[in-house]
Amino acid sequence: MTKTVADIIALNTGIASFQKLDYGMDEGDWRAAEGANKGYAVGLWEGKRGEVEFPAMPYDEACWITEGRVALIDSLGGRKEFAAGQGYVLPKGFAGRWITMEDAKKFYVVLE
Repeated sequence: MTKTVADIIALNTGIASFQKLDYGMDEGDWRAAEGANKGYAVGLWEGKRGEVEFPAMPYDEACWITEGRVALIDSLGGRKEFAAGQGYVLPKGFAGRWITMEDAKKFYVVLE
């Protein structure tokens, strides 16, 4: 099947509605696009200072921090910090603690 420009999904300001998340800290999400079979999702996330434990991720997630600073801590106590301009890929199966060290925003792509 041929794809055309009509199949391109624009990711612009106002692309999605805001969803307040309830994982134990002050955060929200703008889900911009999802695959027809939910094989991927693209969006913008923002959160205030805080931290939360999270279970094993059911997908891979590529993220780019656009503002602020965050840290991820694994189940063994290992820690990595990321600041504005840096990115990472969180692998499927990763579980640990998310810390928003400074109010932050990230662009993300989820790959299931």
